[in-house]
Amino acid sequence: MKHLLILFIGIGTLALTSCSTGAAEKVADEFHQKLDAGETDYIITNLADTDGGVSEQEWEDFINLVISWGTQTERTKTIGFSSKINNSVSTVKLSYTFNVEQFGLVHERLVLIDRGQGFKILIAMMNSDESVVEQGTSEF
Repeated sequence: MKHLLILFIGIGTLALTSCSTGAAEKVADEFHQKLDAGETDYIITNLADTDGGVSEQEWEDFINLVISWGTQTERTKTIGFSSKINNSVSTVKLSYTFNVEQFGLVHERLVLIDRGQGFKILIAMMNSDESVVEQGTSEF
């Protein structure tokens, strides 16, 4: 009976993680669509977590910089993700790669946060050096 309880708890935890990851992935997909369309204001207003220490101006500067790199092609979600729940706040890390003519392969990691009102993007790191992306998001 003890093994069944442990199995049930494990399955329940996996189900909750899968649901939250799915919701986070929808926000990430919307972010990529709006980024590709150059909709900076939409991203800042609807998808960026401006309560997390990154100002609207910093978001705007970052998004405009990424757009200046040119068209992103061959965006691929890399295998795996990281999900945490702490004090009823959920965070999910999703990783991608894409190509731009200026840099070639770029590594991307999005850290999404849900403080009870749906996921928003807390951090978006993009760099041709994967170790920079990993280091920049390691605390989440």
